[in-house]
Amino acid sequence: MTAPTPNKSASLRFDIILTLLGLSGLTLFLTLYDQAFPTAALDLKLSRDEITRRAEAYLKAQGDDVSGYEFALDFDEDGWASIYLQRTLGVPETNRLVKAENLPIWYWSARWFKPHQQEEFSLSLLPDGEVIGFNHTIAEAAPGAALTQADARAIAEQYLTADRGVNLADWEETSASSQERPGGRIDHDFEWKRRNFAIGTGDVRRAVEVQGDRVGYTGYWLRVPEEFQRQFSEQRNLPDFINNLCYTIGFGVFGGFAVLAAIISVMRGVLNWRMGLAPALLVGLVTLLSRLNTLPQYKLFYDTTSDYTLFWLGSVTAALTAAGSATLFVLILWLGGVALSKKAWPRRDKIIPRGDDRRVGLARSAWRGLMLGGLQSGYVALFYLLAVQLFGGWVPLSPPQITSLAAPLPFLGPIEIGLIPATQEELLFRLIGISLVLLLSKRRWLALLIPATLWGFAHLAYIRDPFYFRGIELMIVGVIYGLFFLRFGLITTVMAHFMYNAGLSALPLLRSGDPWYVLSGAIVVGIMLAPIVPGALRRFRTRTQIEPLRSAPAPLMAMATPSDLGGLQALAIKDAAWPAWLNDPVRVTMCLKSGDQIIGAVTGRVLDDETVEMILAYVAPEWRRRYWGSTLIDQFKAIARASRVKDLQATIDVHDDVSIAFYASQGWRPWQYVYGYSLVKEPQPKPKRWWKRLRAKIEKRFEFLID
Repeated sequence: MTAPTPNKSASLRFDIILTLLGLSGLTLFLTLYDQAFPTAALDLKLSRDEITRRAEAYLKAQGDDVSGYEFALDFDEDGWASIYLQRTLGVPETNRLVKAENLPIWYWSARWFKPHQQEEFSLSLLPDGEVIGFNHTIAEAAPGAALTQADARAIAEQYLTADRGVNLADWEETSASSQERPGGRIDHDFEWKRRNFAIGTGDVRRAVEVQGDRVGYTGYWLRVPEEFQRQFSEQRNLPDFINNLCYTIGFGVFGGFAVLAAIISVMRGVLNWRMGLAPALLVGLVTLLSRLNTLPQYKLFYDTTSDYTLFWLGSVTAALTAAGSATLFVLILWLGGVALSKKAWPRRDKIIPRGDDRRVGLARSAWRGLMLGGLQSGYVALFYLLAVQLFGGWVPLSPPQITSLAAPLPFLGPIEIGLIPATQEELLFRLIGISLVLLLSKRRWLALLIPATLWGFAHLAYIRDPFYFRGIELMIVGVIYGLFFLRFGLITTVMAHFMYNAGLSALPLLRSGDPWYVLSGAIVVGIMLAPIVPGALRRFRTRTQIEPLRSAPAPLMAMATPSDLGGLQALAIKDAAWPAWLNDPVRVTMCLKSGDQIIGAVTGRVLDDETVEMILAYVAPEWRRRYWGSTLIDQFKAIARASRVKDLQATIDVHDDVSIAFYASQGWRPWQYVYGYSLVKEPQPKPKRWWKRLRAKIEKRFEFLID
């Protein structure tokens, strides 16, 4: 009885073809980027520090002193303007117009304030540093001049021409109003639209507010028609409903079964709850670091009437809660997914396929995932270009993370938006979804189609027209992900998902002219490649050790004989009394042999006519991760069953988590508990230093996770 061995040459050919397709897809994505993605028009010429200096210099030039004020900076997109431009002009023309006219689609927002003080200052700046918005918030009852509207208009026009460099001949005044404040100050509001410049029924506007005799507000924006906004909002009702329905079914049904499977498996000892701790803590740590990284931006939304200390306590608590929730969620999904996949594939590891060194297996899965992500990138760009040109579709595409551009560490945003959905969604819709549907339906095509459809249409919140384009696009991706999951395991699809999301968010950083942004984008790329490095180094160093194992004869099982004594003793199993065991007439021993070498053994003792006690089951370390231990147990059970034995028993130390999990996963159940109480105080070993203990724990957990 042998385990199946993959065709090495066929696997190599597939990896070569996948690599060529992945690189071709990435090349196609970069080639079509300007035509398919509106962020191609985003040019990050200045860093956040330079934007901060320019903003402060502008206020100083206006005569405003912000020393002692709290400061916040953020980067954002005018969503309505971006949607309207793309809907009206298409992505290529939108990108051309945004660059040519320097339209206010993306902008920096700066704010200076003092807690419990109404007066504050804010600025909006384009990526090139041009100020397009200014607001000086003061009390309604603050004193000020009471100018006529004509005098106030002269101040506003002087500001636009002298400060903003606007040619008033290109602008037409559309409205003017005045309002007397309680303190006697009169504020005047003026608005202009640009002449001979219209986008559909929308246009570009400027506004200035004169507070008394001083400019207190100015704005520059693309006016989106109200009718467009109303129609657009109405059209989003159905896709939002389908999105929420698929999300609820996916997370409710798949997540519910995952919770149930995790609880049962942990209670029975099939799984150790700590096996999912490493990936869960990784997700939680990235979530926490990303939230703390953007914590300074929270000040942009602080209400100056609120307690400042409580505001920060709430913000930090929210960050910790988000990290804790993400950790717990991934832990449950991981345990539940492993439990369900073990039911669907008792002799396969659906996280990383067994058969290789752990690090080598991780590297191969990661590389295949990166290439799959590259293939997906080209597919998405091509899909939407064809959808627009052949079917008249409308498909605005934006990076999923741009607010992190204003954070001190911009690379954390793409990493979070890459890792969190990749782990949570792949666990839920691939590991859990496919396993569960396969167990319930016994139909492989349903196991691929149902989770992929739910996953695809749970993304309809993304704006598309027709709205189902996003669902179709991702349903196809989901089926392909499912095929790769079935063949190569979960890590491959997680890496593909991570590569696509993180890469799309990191590309504006890499295209920037600022060195820190470029370096941040390179860090994201480096993290994508990081899982490959340990395995590549391991493969290079141990190539001469691995190749003989690959060329060794396929293992076979046979009953042990006295002539096998030397081979069994060579296994160096502690406390194994092979000479006595082989000569014991009530003992059954089987050997696992590769050629003339014994690489494993299982032995048991007949207690009576109906019961056999398992004493030992062992496989040489270099042959592990191939389910030979399970195969040995199965063969032993077959022999016992043929001998009309009714029960198999094994005694395991309560602290031996690995053995407990192994036997429990084979369907063994505890029949009785033996309690003990030591009357002798055992000598305690000298404690290791804390960092050595921590390192040992991390290494042990990581090894158990991969195993």
